[in-house]
Amino acid sequence: MEFPAVGYRNTTSGSLNLPGGEGDYWSSVASSSNYAYHLYFTSGGLSVYYDARQYGFSVRCVR
Repeated sequence: MEFPAVGYRNTTSGSLNLPGGEGDYWSSVASSSNYAYHLYFTSGGLSVYYDARQYGFSVRCVR
């Protein structure tokens, strides 16, 4: 399965940052109403982070 490098929404300006260069996707695991885990990837690797849900990361249904 492939995930496109969709970038992320800038919370200040609302613009799309780094489309085609990186991907940020929310995990289905929300630890609170304000924070959740997200998957971040670039051509160099993959990481999991814990951030405020105000960031405009993508959501993708995976089965």
